[in-house]
Amino acid sequence: MLRSLCYLALATLTAQGAPAVFGPRDMFGIATFADDGQPALSPDGAWVAYATVDLAKESNILARHPTAFLFVVSSGGGTPRPVLPPGEHASAPAWSPDGSRLAFVRTQNGRTQIMIWTASSGSVQAIGDSFAQDTSAWASEGLGPLWTSDGKTLVIVQLETAPPAVAKPRVTVIRTEDSIVPGDAFFVDKRSWKVAAIDAASGRQRMLGSKTYSLRSLTLSPDGGSVMFSAVTPETLGHFRAEKMVTWVAALAGGEPRAVFSGHEPAWSRFSPDGRELLFPEAGKLHARSIDSGADRVVAENFPSSTRQPAVAAKSKWLAVLAARPGTGPKDKGMYSILEPVDDMLVVDLSTGRSQKLTAADSADEVSGPIWSPGGGVLLFRTVDPVSLRETILRWSPGEPAAKPWFSADEQFAHFSCSGDGSLAAFSAMSATRPADALVLDSHSREPRAVSHLNPQLNAFQFVEPQMFDYRSEDGQPLRALLYQPAGSGPEHRAPVVTYVYEKLSPMKNRFNPEAQMHVSHGYAYLMPDVLVTVGHTGESFVKSVVPAVNLTRSMGFSDGRFGITGGSFGGYAGLFLISHVDIFRAAVLRAPPSDFFSTWADGRDRDIWTIETGQARAGVSPWQNPLVYIENSPFFSADRVHTPLLIMHGEKDYTVPTQQGEMMFYALRYLKRPAELVLYREGEHSITRGSREDYLDYYQRTLDWWEKYLPTGRQATNGN
Repeated sequence: MLRSLCYLALATLTAQGAPAVFGPRDMFGIATFADDGQPALSPDGAWVAYATVDLAKESNILARHPTAFLFVVSSGGGTPRPVLPPGEHASAPAWSPDGSRLAFVRTQNGRTQIMIWTASSGSVQAIGDSFAQDTSAWASEGLGPLWTSDGKTLVIVQLETAPPAVAKPRVTVIRTEDSIVPGDAFFVDKRSWKVAAIDAASGRQRMLGSKTYSLRSLTLSPDGGSVMFSAVTPETLGHFRAEKMVTWVAALAGGEPRAVFSGHEPAWSRFSPDGRELLFPEAGKLHARSIDSGADRVVAENFPSSTRQPAVAAKSKWLAVLAARPGTGPKDKGMYSILEPVDDMLVVDLSTGRSQKLTAADSADEVSGPIWSPGGGVLLFRTVDPVSLRETILRWSPGEPAAKPWFSADEQFAHFSCSGDGSLAAFSAMSATRPADALVLDSHSREPRAVSHLNPQLNAFQFVEPQMFDYRSEDGQPLRALLYQPAGSGPEHRAPVVTYVYEKLSPMKNRFNPEAQMHVSHGYAYLMPDVLVTVGHTGESFVKSVVPAVNLTRSMGFSDGRFGITGGSFGGYAGLFLISHVDIFRAAVLRAPPSDFFSTWADGRDRDIWTIETGQARAGVSPWQNPLVYIENSPFFSADRVHTPLLIMHGEKDYTVPTQQGEMMFYALRYLKRPAELVLYREGEHSITRGSREDYLDYYQRTLDWWEKYLPTGRQATNGN
């Protein structure tokens, strides 16, 4: 259990003396699961498979598809063992229906190969044809190998080799009627895939159709006879916020895939339990459409108008879905918002059409992640208490009047998988003081057991849990904040405070935050206030939300009265606006900060017109409708009011926030002779640190050095950390 490990670590620290200082090199060394290598429990409940990122490869830093090492471990615990020989990379584990075999993808020399590991012998064999390794910055969740229900066939997606890059023409002509402008081309997922089936016994591969697709999802029918996938239409690929999706179904027996819905794609679709129909919501009803004839029928009347995360239990013929409660969520659907609707967990008996809510009418818990046990007898889902943020795993079986809590903790749970009978579940869990590990929970135990221990080196450090406190904005709106305090800080040992700004941060309470822990380890308190943004008053909203949190923290009696401010991207914008409107911060460190609404709106991307008007910036108007909104919300136009020493760090290959945004503010401050530094990273993109160990360490060390210069604690590390 993660909490037990934390207690053990603290006991070790007490015995050995003062904890080590947690620095950039230690942050860099944290082991994590690969995105497609999260813990996966075998259906027979015997094994857990997972993949961890290879930390030795620079290219894996913040990579979307890092190379990883694949392990299996007994669900009862023990020593994890690698599936492949030392140094060989693999990920995307997928168990056969009986749990006897594990399919996965091996990456080697820029190629991907489907492999099968046999549990009884430990042998590994390659099947199918190799194809190009995915090194893109785009996610591929839900596109991993899928077993048919009889365990005889694997359905995979095969990445096509990207065509050679075309040299930029000497002359470029851009027309007003163009669907894609050059600046938006960097944000287009141009990957092309083919769908294939591989016979698990012989290893022979055959394509399911002759075309390539811009895939977004992949689902196999319960009977193993068909595969469904969604893809962007070629003519709309890259059209900002206007891509159109088509749902295709391909028979594993052969033939070309067929489009199921013509003209109007539903919000979601799933195979019916027999695999012969597609379930989908439409006009307040749950429908089923025949794959063969295209005929529709109504499965359930009075189906909620807004649903998501559908999960079908084929063997028990139930559907679980999150249903948004009417009247909750953002009022203006066209405006960006962090407000989410309150969801109910709804289950529908597909045999009768009758439905049942598993969440109480007076509960506002956040609900997510419904999964069925392979046998269909147990539904698992996760809830988060909106007040304490404590998380709970719940179980429900058809016929029961309500879902029952299985396990609850001040931790963050994710990536659930379940044994066939639902008696065992595997998932990843992290806490504020411990990164994610793989856990197994069984129906006879009160607490889960850890089956991975990815970061034993972290026992040398004393991490702290944040306290959460309530406060009100200057407009009287209720808000919350997280506060990390260095051990021993108080009236006798006061500490400077670094304030991290973005928007809603309190949900991070149960997440391990390396940057917060690094600051605390170096003697800084770390404040993370929530922000409520009002349309048209973006910058002012940050002032009205952040300043009261700083003032309340100042009154707590542990701070020395000196506050710094930090953030990146939209948080960088917030930091710029704050230091250009209030003088409460002694220093600022900001990454990739937008500084001007006008130039961001007109930087040659449709995505940024949306970002400024109705996206995250929420100006609410165009520059011609009300230019004053753009001026008042742009820190650049208040640069003459900045007196806070400012460090701006920006990547020269940042396509999300062009480098000119950071440069504009720096050169304004240089002109005004204000203390500021601009650090440009030649290979840096939006994160700056992606793919470079040197840039990663440099970025965080410069951050600490800036604080030491303007907010000294006398506790800076001297051991190269």
